[in-house]
Amino acid sequence: MFKAKLIESKAYYNLRIKQSILMLVPLVPILMLNFYDVPVWVSIVLMGGYILLLALMWKNQQLMNSMVGHKLIEVDDTEIRIKAKNGKQQEAFKIDAVEKVILKEEYGIPQESMKEIKAEILGSPKENYLIIQQNGAERKLDFEIDSYYKITQLNKIIQAWRKKGYKVERRSN
Repeated sequence: MFKAKLIESKAYYNLRIKQSILMLVPLVPILMLNFYDVPVWVSIVLMGGYILLLALMWKNQQLMNSMVGHKLIEVDDTEIRIKAKNGKQQEAFKIDAVEKVILKEEYGIPQESMKEIKAEILGSPKENYLIIQQNGAERKLDFEIDSYYKITQLNKIIQAWRKKGYKVERRSN
């Protein structure tokens, strides 16, 4: 079984981009202090700016946390479930009853490499999702993967779906 935190708002991705930028900004003053002789007042101003950035990062992280984790997605061989944090099931989709399940070609952990951090800062965050097509409508479920174990579990379930003949499509984006 695969379990992950459901991302409840697209604004989460913008906040994650903002957090990446805020994490990189302190490098500039740190490098200035290390390589140049600067007056004490400049050091104090830079430290004040650094403390301000830490406060902004903390507030941004709080906003991100408010958009993730209130609901969970559970996926197994026969069903996709959405549950509240307390474990109470809110929705369920039987795989044999849906028209098609659209999945990403490759799932991954966000901000795993410098290349991905750069892409995220440039406005292309890594998204993990699945789309359920049922009764002519699509439902996109974004979720947060935080370990390779979870990726492996999800891929095993997808293979099981294919073996059972369920309509599964993979997308590269």
